[in-house]
Amino acid sequence: MPSKKPYNPSRQIPEFNSEIELFLEINQQSLAELLTFIDFADEKLTIGFVEINFAKDRDALIAILQNHPQCQEIQFKIFNFYKELRFLRDAIVEELAVIKIEDNKKLVIILIGLEKSIGMSGEYPPVLQDLNFVRDAFTTSVPHPILFFLPNYALTRLAKYAPDFWDWRAGIFHFQTDERTKDYAIEQTLESDKIRESLELAEKQERIDLLQRLLMEYSPDNNYQASTDIRRSINIYKELGIVYRSIGEVEKAEDNLLKALYLIDDKQELAQEKSSILYNLGWLYDDLGKIEEAIALYNQSLELFERIGDIQGKAETLHNLANIYADRGKIEEAIALYNQSLEITERIGDVQTKAGTLHCLAIIYADKGDVDEAIALYNQVLEIDERIGNLQGKAATLHCLAIIYADRGDVDEAIALYNQSLELEERIGNLQGKASTLHQLAGIYALRGDVDEAIALYNQSLELEERIGNVHGKAMTLWWLGYLAQKQGDFVTAINYLQPSLEILQRLKSPHAEKVSKIIAKVQEKVKSNIMSG
Repeated sequence: MPSKKPYNPSRQIPEFNSEIELFLEINQQSLAELLTFIDFADEKLTIGFVEINFAKDRDALIAILQNHPQCQEIQFKIFNFYKELRFLRDAIVEELAVIKIEDNKKLVIILIGLEKSIGMSGEYPPVLQDLNFVRDAFTTSVPHPILFFLPNYALTRLAKYAPDFWDWRAGIFHFQTDERTKDYAIEQTLESDKIRESLELAEKQERIDLLQRLLMEYSPDNNYQASTDIRRSINIYKELGIVYRSIGEVEKAEDNLLKALYLIDDKQELAQEKSSILYNLGWLYDDLGKIEEAIALYNQSLELFERIGDIQGKAETLHNLANIYADRGKIEEAIALYNQSLEITERIGDVQTKAGTLHCLAIIYADKGDVDEAIALYNQVLEIDERIGNLQGKAATLHCLAIIYADRGDVDEAIALYNQSLELEERIGNLQGKASTLHQLAGIYALRGDVDEAIALYNQSLELEERIGNVHGKAMTLWWLGYLAQKQGDFVTAINYLQPSLEILQRLKSPHAEKVSKIIAKVQEKVKSNIMSG
């Protein structure tokens, strides 16, 4: 969670010169109204709300106010509350206690970051409940003008869930977003070439925040039914769904993907977008273990990909369907689907997707016990990855080869391969791959009886999983840490690991939840037995 940081927008003025000019050009009237409000606000509690969607525009506006000739007699103080906050008045009073108010200047508080506590969804955020409840106490404890800088969605929620406080507003000032700010947000989200799986949790949350603010520009008041640019809104909702899925927020992921699907409806010109949404919903339900729903969605997306001639999308969907059948033990159906995908990727020259399919076929042959065929396929994949410079693919293949050698009892070779994979993952910044490899290495050391080394590696993996928001990986690592603690007879520590693992798996509706629940019950029985015998 980002901590509170010193705020100094003036240091950003040089890079905002051109942006400030454009921002001023499109917001002259709003700026004039805001300056009038600041000038006439009495030196007592006076509340104004500034609707501004992006941090870049917000910082530009603050810099304008601080340097504006009409504000030379104003002492602006910026309180940055970008953290989980429940008691806003108390936080403001605490900040005021350490401020030295300048002589002959009017103090005006600029409050930013409250959208973090207000949130984007859910009812009655605690900070707004309290804000509504303690409204009257503000008059004596905060006797200064306050400007709340908030994005559209946060203002809408404040008006809804803190109506008494909202009624005290003396002014609302709406600032438009210039095109370059929108372009920047799109570049950082919809058009970013960063691998989502390699993003740290803070980066994913920043992407979600940018997408939500961008959504305000195309779907005012977060009203997906009144979008001003349907195609753009669809893509934003889709990307929000994908990123939420990556951090285990499955309900939010589903909600955003379904909103995207609702916007598409039966519009034929949006068939490409619809096929992609169905594909990602199928992926989400596959993760949740809703296999029949996943298969149905994949088949719908497959039909659309075929109709619009998107053979790349068809190949990827066949690949994912094959994964499902392989997981269900329907090996022949899986191989047939992989081969259909393979035929397409070879025909269009998509060697990277071809490598991915060969990789999955290798896993099947390894599971069938045909280890030599699996190794041969993995070596084909390695040759492709090395030829095209796909370091991420190469790292994954080395990882899987290590699994084969570990299963064959060739532990030293397995460790060497895992370490090669780990070196590549560190070089490209693939945190998810690194966490997985550390997890597997820990398992090898655990089986060798080197429990301390195993625990150290599991803890490294756990730290990465928490950083990138890989909640499923976190649950599995906690499970193993609990298992090792149990083996060492440390039942209290075992419960401390197993309980949060269970809570995550239950939230994800994972079939593993029942297994962990039974293990916890057994450990608790041992604890009771020890107490009774001791």
